[in-house]
Amino acid sequence: MKTSFKQFFENDKYYNDTLHPKFWDDFVFREDILKPILKIVDNFVKNDQHISPEMVEDIQLTGSLANFNYNDHSDLDVHILLDFADINEDESIVKRALDGKRFIWNLRHDIQFNNHEIELYFQDIHEPHVASGLFSLSDNRWIKKPKQDPPEIDHQDVQKKALSFKKELDLLEEVLDNISDEKEFSLVNKRAKKLKDKLMKMRQDGLASKGEFSVENLAFKSLRNDETIAKLNDLIIKSYDLMFSKDDLSENDDRRGLEDWEAAMLSALGTPNGKDQQHQKYGEKPPIGIGTTR
Repeated sequence: MKTSFKQFFENDKYYNDTLHPKFWDDFVFREDILKPILKIVDNFVKNDQHISPEMVEDIQLTGSLANFNYNDHSDLDVHILLDFADINEDESIVKRALDGKRFIWNLRHDIQFNNHEIELYFQDIHEPHVASGLFSLSDNRWIKKPKQDPPEIDHQDVQKKALSFKKELDLLEEVLDNISDEKEFSLVNKRAKKLKDKLMKMRQDGLASKGEFSVENLAFKSLRNDETIAKLNDLIIKSYDLMFSKDDLSENDDRRGLEDWEAAMLSALGTPNGKDQQHQKYGEKPPIGIGTTR
């Protein structure tokens, strides 16, 4: 990392003395931002054949901009609450369809308020939501008012957890630069997607168990802030594209393949505990478990 999470936390005022002054007057949400957000949500849902503004139970602001832990990278996390069962009895299908609708909208639009992007989410009214700050934009009132209480953070543990993801990404980037086979590109793509899924699950588990200031969630935010997650997304796209770009790789003679890359990595370790030394210690046939199998 360019700086430790401890430096980021303290120097960049990750935890602030007040709510964001460009959105809040003390604990009152600014009306010139409230009204446009409600209009955006209304336009978002009114043209859909499955949902309508009348079905919306509430529109809520959550996340760091409804709390004291905002920074320059924070989004306006706006959750649109519906009863998924009103749309279809198979709520898993509803969730998948609405996630797709949300994804396409966020992909096509880049709406910002005071240099902070707005992100829309659909949420089932029966789904539990863990947040220390939750504000109803529909009713213009606090559901859960945050308290200004700086948390105790294990910065070393945050950095350690984030570093494990950065190391894995560095290896994936190196591998991608040294392979040329379609199947190997597919392996890297699958591994990168698995790493992203692991990262998202880590954050969700941290939020569910210890909330916004869990080590897992703070590690996720650290990786987002130093653009590691953006690099991972780029690698997922690049590895996918290379699976179908074989003609462009024919001129690159430096690419060796996974086995050659692995061999090169292992050879760099040297042989301080290699075969010869084992034989000197144990004789020509080392015992079971030392380089042999039954």
